[in-house]
Amino acid sequence: MGKWELTMNPVQEWGEEVEDGAVYGVTLRREPVPSSAPCTAFVQYRTCKVRRLKAATLNQLVNHLLDPKNQDQDYGQILLSTYRTFTCTSTLIERLFLRDSAVTDLDNTNCYNRPLLTFVQAWLDDYSEDFRDPPCHAALRLLLDHLTISSAVHSHMRMQPNFCSLAGQAADLLKSFQKEDAESNLSTTQELSQAEYCPADDDSGCENSLDLADVMDFATVAIAEQLTRLDAALFVKVVPYECLGSVWSQRDKENLSPTIRATVAQFNAVTNQVILSLLCPFVDASSSPTCSDRPSSTPAQRARIIEKWIRVAQECRRLKNFSSLKAILSALQSNAVYRLRKSWAAVNRDSMATFENLCETFPDENCVLSKGELLEVSTSSGVVPYLGTYLTVLTMWDTALPDTVEGGLINFEKRRREFEVLSQIQQLQASCSLYNLHQHPQITAWLQGRNLLSDQESYELSRQLEPPVDLSSPTAWSHRSITKKLSFLRSMSEGSKKLPPDQISVSSSGSSGSEMEDLSSPNSIPLQTFSSSCSRESVFSTEVSSHSPSPSSSSSSDTHLDSLCSPPASECGGARPKDGMGSHKRSVSMTSLPVYNRQVADSCIIRISVDSGHNNGNMYKSILLTSQDKTAQVVQRALEKHNLEHMNFADFTLTQVISSERELLIPDKANVFYAMSTTANFDFVLRKYEQDQKKPLSSTQSLGRYTK
Repeated sequence: MGKWELTMNPVQEWGEEVEDGAVYGVTLRREPVPSSAPCTAFVQYRTCKVRRLKAATLNQLVNHLLDPKNQDQDYGQILLSTYRTFTCTSTLIERLFLRDSAVTDLDNTNCYNRPLLTFVQAWLDDYSEDFRDPPCHAALRLLLDHLTISSAVHSHMRMQPNFCSLAGQAADLLKSFQKEDAESNLSTTQELSQAEYCPADDDSGCENSLDLADVMDFATVAIAEQLTRLDAALFVKVVPYECLGSVWSQRDKENLSPTIRATVAQFNAVTNQVILSLLCPFVDASSSPTCSDRPSSTPAQRARIIEKWIRVAQECRRLKNFSSLKAILSALQSNAVYRLRKSWAAVNRDSMATFENLCETFPDENCVLSKGELLEVSTSSGVVPYLGTYLTVLTMWDTALPDTVEGGLINFEKRRREFEVLSQIQQLQASCSLYNLHQHPQITAWLQGRNLLSDQESYELSRQLEPPVDLSSPTAWSHRSITKKLSFLRSMSEGSKKLPPDQISVSSSGSSGSEMEDLSSPNSIPLQTFSSSCSRESVFSTEVSSHSPSPSSSSSSDTHLDSLCSPPASECGGARPKDGMGSHKRSVSMTSLPVYNRQVADSCIIRISVDSGHNNGNMYKSILLTSQDKTAQVVQRALEKHNLEHMNFADFTLTQVISSERELLIPDKANVFYAMSTTANFDFVLRKYEQDQKKPLSSTQSLGRYTK
């Protein structure tokens, strides 16, 4: 009996039920029944039926929320975290109080339905940003009106919370928002006024004392501490809702994901400062980094700077600041830095060993955690994660799972899975309060004192420092030198040669697959040495700049808004996965997800851009491709992803990008899953053909480049 009792699974998935059109998942739970006899050797059990809502209409979701018999404890939190993917704040408020009025009309007793009060209380406490909509804050005013009316109707209520107390809380929140808006407007006005009376050449008015500061002027610990302070402050302000794949995939719209954009800007600032400190350490912030009269550094000096940043990265890992750690590693692996062979040859052996260890252990430390690991980490010390990991997972969920199911029902099961990741972000945000670090404002001014370099600019600076090596020259870089200094890159090259370019880090990080090869062009595609990266580094390289490469360019992904298409957390492994696609035990039920650049069962993730005839920042969108999808279906879904639903899918051709010179045209009536090349990256492009041009019927020219 005892052994059988231990091996029985107390929870069993039973199936699904449909009630009034809504779909419920049914779980059977085995629970012990308390015995009235004090001394009994038998344990009795009962089976309880627990239902969770999986798919329903918006009205049914609201009804389920206000049902006192609702057994789903996390249902309200899941709804609050994800409702804006299928409705807006004002609509949800109206539905809630409309349903509440109907229930009140049917039951006029003093026993009031408490779920609404509890839900609104949690909404105001934990998700107050939902109501921030300057300058009017219309949704908050609507909620305040409903609460005020309900407080008058139910004036006899004495329990807490009640409508009167919630109305007061909503009124206080509105005043707080209005005060912040006024202060923000005043601050903007003052900044403009100061700019008018602060000429750029007036040293007395504007501080410019740190223009000539260098990374070697600051202590390693001080830099890491200040980076952690900045990253933690930004991560705490991240609105989890903005991380959802359906929101983040529209990040090309200026008004979306502002808190993530701030984190992106900080990530890029750190990466830029690492690259600048190596390529032009003696140039002040007001000078052009490409000026010919700048002092030149020696390989030995650059090696000392590399060693300094490796120590800073090591300190960031000790502080569990994975955001800046990732930024530093990405910068050191960028083309412009990694091609400095003489500099890397002068880096001491201990620093190279530390660098290798950081690259190997970063994916394992920063993957999505299990609940037990998350609780242990978040309560022991502060943690600033690399947010790109979570953005990747959420984008995968959004791509792999539909928003609606049969009958047009909202797929709430998808929202449950997304909430698992969002709840981790919220717990890690709470852990940031555990940091107690010294403040170093001078380092902040130094970090933010220079403009971002484009890929082309950084590469040109790198070429000025170390011109390309003639491979036929006997004075080419010593094979023995690179074997000693960068031996770990050679041992990882087999696993990295097959990696997609979307895993290349910021500014096209990586190194050449050949030890003697020089990256003679900034458009070269280096092989990724960081082969087990849990998520793409280019996640945090999202701002489209005037230096963005053309859509056909395969260089850096640091200047375009690229969709997050790397393997999910379940694909993270050690630094040298045996099969090229390792697994990770700390995934969040991600094993069944399709992945980018690999066909799993009968599905995969592909990326599609639209060639609009001008520089569009190389905007890719991820879509789910199954073995049943024909070309027309894929083109139609891609247009919807790019917000081009108004365009006719029949006017576009679908082409797979094999390399910078070769493309594969997918026939109009082909099954894309079987027609595509599985040896190349799963990157496609839509091209609109001219009205007077006959659309090609086949791609019999194999991998030749299609030209219109």
